[in-house]
Amino acid sequence: MSGRAAAEAMRGLAEAGTELLTGMPGGDNLPKIKAGRELGMRYVLAHGETAACIMGAAYGRLAESTAAALVTLGPGAASAVNGLACATLDRLPLVLISEAIPSSRRAWAAHQRLDQIALTRPVAKWSGTVGAEHHADTAGAAARLARAGPMGAVHLDFDPSQPGDPPPPLPPPALPDPDRMADARRLAAGASRPVFLVGAEAVPWAGRVRSAVESLGAPALVSYQAKGVIPDHSPSYGGVFTNSSIERPLVESADLIAVVGLDAVEPLPRPWTYQAPALRLHPWPDADRFFPAEAEVTGPLDAVLDGLEGSWRNQRPPAAGREHNLRTLEALRADGPGFTPGQLLEAVLEAGPDDPLLTVDAGAHFLVVMPSAPARRPLDILISNGLATMGFALPAALGAALARPGRPVMAMTGDGGLGMTLAELETLARLRLDVTVVVWNDSALSLIGLKGDGLEDEDSPIHYQPIDFAAAARALGIPAYTAVNGEEARRALSAPPRRGPRLIDARIHPGSYPRIIQTLRG
Repeated sequence: MSGRAAAEAMRGLAEAGTELLTGMPGGDNLPKIKAGRELGMRYVLAHGETAACIMGAAYGRLAESTAAALVTLGPGAASAVNGLACATLDRLPLVLISEAIPSSRRAWAAHQRLDQIALTRPVAKWSGTVGAEHHADTAGAAARLARAGPMGAVHLDFDPSQPGDPPPPLPPPALPDPDRMADARRLAAGASRPVFLVGAEAVPWAGRVRSAVESLGAPALVSYQAKGVIPDHSPSYGGVFTNSSIERPLVESADLIAVVGLDAVEPLPRPWTYQAPALRLHPWPDADRFFPAEAEVTGPLDAVLDGLEGSWRNQRPPAAGREHNLRTLEALRADGPGFTPGQLLEAVLEAGPDDPLLTVDAGAHFLVVMPSAPARRPLDILISNGLATMGFALPAALGAALARPGRPVMAMTGDGGLGMTLAELETLARLRLDVTVVVWNDSALSLIGLKGDGLEDEDSPIHYQPIDFAAAARALGIPAYTAVNGEEARRALSAPPRRGPRLIDARIHPGSYPRIIQTLRG
């Protein structure tokens, strides 16, 4: 019974476009792995369930499919929770399939018994059971639900001994309401200095969004997850929007704020204090918002923007966005003692692979990377922004390299984030992927230290003893180098072979971080 159910569930995933399986074997999930392989799905063994989920979620986002993570019951499901939360809050598609104690045994089998549906429900779009019937339909519907906007994680508890729970139906596409479109046109026509704030939900319509902004000559700011929708080289590109102080001069100069596909999970959770009216354009109904909108239109963004064609006016200079971004980049060129984070980023951009895809971990280093690292197209940079979880960059880089073979990937991680996922360097070595791991190593949780809680003492809770990540990487099968200045970083990045896995252990000094965060956030 369970073997047939496993094969049927895998068939449903395959028919829904699932290409990759990740996870850790345990319990009774080996038949699923075997069935998935027979259906042409690749299986990648990870060292931890959270890393497996992040790897699969990044793969699904870039491959425009849905990966599935297969884990055992009890500790397997519990260890996957952070990966589920990352996928859901970072709007990445993922299906998690966990083993379960059959309902017929739950009255007396307490070993590893958890209510896994209750455990995962708060961090998933939906959580239910693959039961006695309709295994393929349920698994396929779960994969489609994970990809439906807003994307996220779906959890399936595998228990063929009880009735199943069919996932909720996908909502029909929302078409723009004519009355709301009329309100939006009036608002756009009454403004002459608009600014666009572009978010992650605009990525599927990136070409149409870019043409609307650039044809108007208006400035645009993008969220971290929308980097590349308006490319950094565009005259309209004004930098990143985080609801912080660095972008305030540009936004305050506007008489209309057009918010396009910006998810409420993306900006910093600070009050919205701008006085100009806001026009909200979003692809689907969304109850979460952090700003009041004078007018709002819901629907596919190409149709929405087509309906607003001819309504916009802009009297700003055509390169107002570029000028603002150049001022921002100049302000972020913070000097500091020793090998600064900015010097490391300069070395990476100059000597690293051409046109890399970046994955960026949580930590102080992202304050340097995200405003300054260029993106030519959407999804050139992946970051955990909604959950902002450490330990994202390396497993996301594995998923990115699997999804985009032939394109170099660089994982930009801090010592804290790499410490959480260090064993996945073995996964990188085993798969021989073209991933360069750059460790911003200052032996501290520097972003936490920037909060200034007076904890800089000999028992500081934010400092590690120095770690030789290069030695650890070599022990795990990765060529590795240590750099204590920009020139050494350039040499390491240029060392042969130019392709394949490698690690740069960059011993940076965190002294410039306080000025950087003050510049960005005030």
